[in-house]
Amino acid sequence: MGGVCIVDLISVSALVSLLSKIFNSTTEKAGEQLWQSLTAVVRRLFGRNTTSVEAVKRLGERPGDPDAIRALAQALVDDAGRDPQAAAQLRHWVLAAERTIAADGAVSGEVSGNVTF
Repeated sequence: MGGVCIVDLISVSALVSLLSKIFNSTTEKAGEQLWQSLTAVVRRLFGRNTTSVEAVKRLGERPGDPDAIRALAQALVDDAGRDPQAAAQLRHWVLAAERTIAADGAVSGEVSGNVTF
């Protein structure tokens, strides 16, 4: 992807919208599976001591909280902006999550608790 930055591909507002949809998913199971997959992806991509991992923990403690959602979205953009490979993998997760949500909450095989790229 050369000089393309995650900020060019995923905006904070787009992530806020996606995360809000996950917590307001039409089916509880779909939202839960998307959340679990995001948690796994963030830990794998960014390690344990990053802003994104801390933001995931906060949102997990306050599910659906708008401030926690926004903080996670900003952390993901910031952390991914420092690692182009992680940015590409995060973008892949975002696209899969958007497809899952677009399918009216039906969970596809693409997004699960053990997402691998």
